[in-house]
Amino acid sequence: MVGVHHLENGQIHPVVRKLMLVNAIRSTGQGMMIVVLALYLDALGWSTVGIGGVLAAGGLLSVLLAPFIGVSSDRIGRKPFVLVSELLTAGCALIGIISTNPVLLFISITFSGFGKADAGSSNPFAPAEQAWLASFITTSERGKIYSLNNGISFFGMAAGAILIGSMSIGEPAVLGVSSYRLAFFFHFAFSLVTSFIILTIRGEEAVIRKGSKYDNHQNKEAGRDEKKTRQEENVAMMKLAGINVLNGIAIGLTGPMMSYWFSAKFGVSMNQIGSTLALTFFATGVISLLQARFSKKYGTVRSIVMFRYVASLFLILMPLFPSYALVSIVYILRTALNRGTQGAQQALSVSLTRGKRSGFASSINLLSIRLPISIGPSIAGYLFGLGALSLPFYIASGLQFSFAYLYGKAFRSFDTSVKLQGQLGDVRQN
Repeated sequence: MVGVHHLENGQIHPVVRKLMLVNAIRSTGQGMMIVVLALYLDALGWSTVGIGGVLAAGGLLSVLLAPFIGVSSDRIGRKPFVLVSELLTAGCALIGIISTNPVLLFISITFSGFGKADAGSSNPFAPAEQAWLASFITTSERGKIYSLNNGISFFGMAAGAILIGSMSIGEPAVLGVSSYRLAFFFHFAFSLVTSFIILTIRGEEAVIRKGSKYDNHQNKEAGRDEKKTRQEENVAMMKLAGINVLNGIAIGLTGPMMSYWFSAKFGVSMNQIGSTLALTFFATGVISLLQARFSKKYGTVRSIVMFRYVASLFLILMPLFPSYALVSIVYILRTALNRGTQGAQQALSVSLTRGKRSGFASSINLLSIRLPISIGPSIAGYLFGLGALSLPFYIASGLQFSFAYLYGKAFRSFDTSVKLQGQLGDVRQN
């Protein structure tokens, strides 16, 4: 059994290290898929509406399953769900290897989340994984560690984009298959490796049942009854969910269809797109590391809001530049600032409740983002089909501005609370 489940003396718990390794490997495969999937489906004769529709279906599946998985993981443990996620991804990748049948590919993409740019997320199983991480990290350290984990995600995605972008898409390659199909081969192998790593983790069920030492002490000191505490947690989560809707729609409008937009607007090659996305993922990893430092120094919420305001300004500029080179620079900066805050946002969501409900908290956070994200690609695909290649970006920018303002206003007291908790922990250790 794992005896200590929090950070001590700045060290990262061994279980957290293993989960970060799983995240890095999985993200490498997702980086490949983000580059090739939309173009692969286009080469197979899928319409823009069809491509957007299958990406939307994956988001809808997350919406349906995430609450069940999050709450169930609170009760029976996180490990089974994370393991099933990796094995399911392996099965979906196998379908992509052996078949081009539209129905089978639809099922594969829907259940795996391929191509959705979720920073290496384990799709509807993400609440279980995020809650698993939270059980080994103190509240005052979550902004830092979750941002670090988010950075690892994007470094992995950058590696995947570089690897697949360096291949000759559509031409005979290794084993006589196209580079499109090679992305599925790689992801299949990666999923088997991550499944093995998860199997080597022991003792997490005992940690889940006990909850965090801080949670238990906090509840005793406050003297609050369970009903009142749950009500306060639920109000905080519903507030977060309402604000997240704005962010989710904006992401769905401008994220999953970017490869198609670059190709349609500028006629660039797959290698160029792959290079741009790889640089974007790498830059996002760097920004995530900066976010970890900013969260520690200035506060989680304050740093999120600052980064998001700047990212929204860059989003307005994207459709205005006439060359792919200029647009690429703006896209890289905007996306890095925007997605670089994801880890800090996850940290806030799991900290709005006690440890025993962190799976529920993560599922609400995911649900409130993924539902509108799942709508976004269909809207973007429809507008692109009409030739309105700029409109989705202007709509998304307005939504992102609104999100940053409301997020800062709603949770500005969170940074003060976390700071006091950290000071209290320091006093206890002394």
